[in-house]
Amino acid sequence: MTYEQAVQWLFDAVPNFQRDGGTKDYKIGLDGPKALWEVLHFPGKTIPTIHVAGTNGKGSTVHLLASGMKEMGLRVGVFSSPHLFDFRERAKIGTEMVPEEFVRQFVETNKDFFAKGGYSFFELTTMLALAWFEQEAVDWIVLETGMGGRLDATNICEPELTLITNIGLDHTQWLGSTLAAIATEKSGIMKEGVPVIIGEAHVETREVFIQSARAKNAPLFWSHSYGIATDLMGSYQTLNSDAAATALDLLFPAERKVWELGFSRVVVNTGLQGRWQKIQSRPTVICDTGHNEHALRHIVQQAHNEANHVHWVLGMAADKEHAKALQWFPKTDSFYWTSTQSKRCLSSDQLAKIADEIGYNGATYTSVEEALNAAINLAKEDDLIFVGGSTFVVADLKL
Repeated sequence: MTYEQAVQWLFDAVPNFQRDGGTKDYKIGLDGPKALWEVLHFPGKTIPTIHVAGTNGKGSTVHLLASGMKEMGLRVGVFSSPHLFDFRERAKIGTEMVPEEFVRQFVETNKDFFAKGGYSFFELTTMLALAWFEQEAVDWIVLETGMGGRLDATNICEPELTLITNIGLDHTQWLGSTLAAIATEKSGIMKEGVPVIIGEAHVETREVFIQSARAKNAPLFWSHSYGIATDLMGSYQTLNSDAAATALDLLFPAERKVWELGFSRVVVNTGLQGRWQKIQSRPTVICDTGHNEHALRHIVQQAHNEANHVHWVLGMAADKEHAKALQWFPKTDSFYWTSTQSKRCLSSDQLAKIADEIGYNGATYTSVEEALNAAINLAKEDDLIFVGGSTFVVADLKL
């Protein structure tokens, strides 16, 4: 078995939410991950762990944490998803991705057992990451949930600290249709007696967090402002950096001058991409992985803080609430609806039809490259071009 065959074997695991969304026997629950973890001899169980959930900002927050801890001389294993360009991005130590040979051996050694158990792509990749972190004897693990919290495969961990970034309306078909219901699911990562940090207070979720923490005897901390500079450029990153700073200040209060330096070196220390990332000037081209109403509302505001006219190269996953997300975009802007290579996304024609029904006009393109080139040709030098709407749109940029 080659590395490429091993990765394909993992992608063929059913269900695979990244590939198919929730349309193919999607399941959540902890029985499978717990059994799998036990068979693999509980990799990562004894390594101190920070467990991070939330609707948006999880990826940025886990990399802020890892970068700060790296400045302290700690080796930190980060499990994060989805990946953008390389499957191995899901498990990293600093900028080092899990080696191809480790992936190959992990799958080849265990595939017969994996196949019998019917484990999902996310369950298997979680275990792959934990097994690599165990082999590398990292000092800490920062573990990002996939979609939810309570029944997410990562919730088998026994963390030193849990953190919930924010709550927005996303994946409502599985997590609930109100902010309070989604907060309840995310609160499921809280553990008995383990401190929890809430990154963003909201009138509809505040009491949920208080009651959930009380039920678990978990010391509850609300994120507060630190004003620490970060190299992650989106204005929304202030909330993520404050949450990460609250966590590190709780764990390492005496090391603040060291770990806060890591906040200005996230890209260098971790290789994180796709967060308000500038890829061209004159006209400015920005890409970002924000992909739901909660995230896109912030993105629209940021874009218009930087330019009067914005060209939006947009694609969206099929399971999103497209009309609700699009309502935040000024109709006087320019729109380029794009298809992507992912089967998870609407075709450009499907997205254009939805947009047209609510008064948004734009041209359709068969690829992100084609749509971006059209925007560059039409934009003025002081305009801003934004590429996103889905992680899969940014992935097609091949940065």
